[in-house]
Amino acid sequence: MTQRFNLAAISLLAAASLASVPAVQAQDAGSPVSGPGISFELGAAGKVSPSYFGSSDYILSPVPLIRLKRLELPNGFVIGGGSDEGFSLSPSFAVVGERSTKDSPELVGLNTIDTAFEFGLAAKYQIGQFRIMGALRRGFGGHEGIRGELGADYIYKPNDKWTLHGGPRLDFADSTFANTYFGVTAAEASPTFAATTASGGLISAGLEAGVRYQVNEAWAVEAGASWDRLVGDAADSPITAQGSKDQYSVQFGILRRFDIGF
Repeated sequence: MTQRFNLAAISLLAAASLASVPAVQAQDAGSPVSGPGISFELGAAGKVSPSYFGSSDYILSPVPLIRLKRLELPNGFVIGGGSDEGFSLSPSFAVVGERSTKDSPELVGLNTIDTAFEFGLAAKYQIGQFRIMGALRRGFGGHEGIRGELGADYIYKPNDKWTLHGGPRLDFADSTFANTYFGVTAAEASPTFAATTASGGLISAGLEAGVRYQVNEAWAVEAGASWDRLVGDAADSPITAQGSKDQYSVQFGILRRFDIGF
C-alpha cells in the first residue's frame, strides 16, 4: 500500500491541535446563535482509498471537512438550522487527487491528470429514520466534467451522542469525466492500454456506512467505510484491468463547529 503521510500528517496534526483547545472554550465556540449569522463545521480526516479510480493500490490522504449547518441573512433568508426532517440544500465540495506514473508506475504511457476540485450543490430529504440524498458537482483542474451521486440511508440514534447510518450509493458522471479517468487516447495507446472511449452514465454502485460521536456542542468525531463496484465503461476500461473493479475506502475525522453572528 502506497502511503502519502506528508499531507495527511499535517492535516491530522492540525485537527489534533484544535482538539487541544480547553473544553470550556470549545463549548462557547459551539453555542448556537440566533438571528442573522452562520454556523458551520470545519475539520480534517484521514482517508484510505484507491490511489486512482480503478486502482488496487491504496493511499492515505488528507480530506478537508466543510459542513454548512445554518445561514441566516439580515433580510431573513435562511438555509438550514431547523430539524433534520424534510428537504434541505447545502454546498457540495470534493477533491480528486493527481494521477501520475510517478506514484503509479503501472500507468506508464498515460498522461498525468492534475488534482481536480469539484464544486456543486447537495440536496437531501429525511423522514424519520430514512433519508435520500444527492449531489451534483462540476470539476475544475484535473477534469472539467460533471459528477453526481445518489444515495439512501437508514439512520439509527441510540442516544444524543451517537448517530449511525448506512445504505446504498450510486455514482454518475458525464463523458468528460469518464474519458478523463477511464479513457485512453490514441496518443496514449500501447499493448497494455488499448485506445478507449468511455461513455458517461452510471460509474459505480455500492454501499456506505458511518458513525458520528458528538463529544459536546462544539466537537464531533466521525468514521466511515464504503465499497463501490465499478460498472459499464468504467469497469471495462483497460486502466481498471490493471487494478480492480472493487473500490474500498475507510475514513476517520474530527470536526469543530463555529457559530458567528452578523
